[in-house]
Amino acid sequence: MTNPSTVAKPRPTRNDAQRQAILDAASLLFIAKGFGGTNINDIADAVGTTRTALYYYFPSKESMLEALTEEVTEKASQLAQSVSGRDELPPEEALRQLILQHAGLILSHALQFRVVERSESSLPEPHRSAAQSARRALLEHFVRVIQRGIEGGQFRRDADARIAAFSIIGMCNWTAWWFHADGEMSADVVAATIVDFGLRMLVPDKPRRGRAAGVEDAIGQMREALAVFENQVKRPSGR
Repeated sequence: MTNPSTVAKPRPTRNDAQRQAILDAASLLFIAKGFGGTNINDIADAVGTTRTALYYYFPSKESMLEALTEEVTEKASQLAQSVSGRDELPPEEALRQLILQHAGLILSHALQFRVVERSESSLPEPHRSAAQSARRALLEHFVRVIQRGIEGGQFRRDADARIAAFSIIGMCNWTAWWFHADGEMSADVVAATIVDFGLRMLVPDKPRRGRAAGVEDAIGQMREALAVFENQVKRPSGR
């Protein structure tokens, strides 16, 4: 299977770079001043261009918000659809791909996602309705894969597919507020961690085999407890 990250992408043109620079500047201003408190002149000044030159790329700040929504909300739904419809994928692998894709998108578009989340009500119709439909579709793609795993016995029978989907999407989305690209953890590590949390929540524990395994587990737990106790005893008193 081809890894999407290894597929050659067309080199961005000068117009593409300028368009992205405008969207990045607009995103920062929308966060700092609010969508309503930002005007075209603010964005032109931030980019270092004229208002007339800005209109070559975007006729209004609303069209910038529309572009940001397409980059994040609608893209997220499209990515999820590309996985949820593949019934040949085992549910565990399908969910892994869903999480990696969605977390990767949010982690690489954190600022844009925060703008879209805060400013969706400022989108003109029909773009607002399209964004809301895309968010609902994203949820349903996750629910479909999780429900398939529940019905097939790969996921816990007592799990609620919709609650699980909300929880996993929420973990991915929340990274937009706390993740820093220059922090200790890379985006790949964060995405992989969310995958681990999501699967641990849904994949049933493997049954233990025989008394030996039970005894080994018990001994292991006692050793861990003794190690914790030893550390507490050795810890210097604060008095």
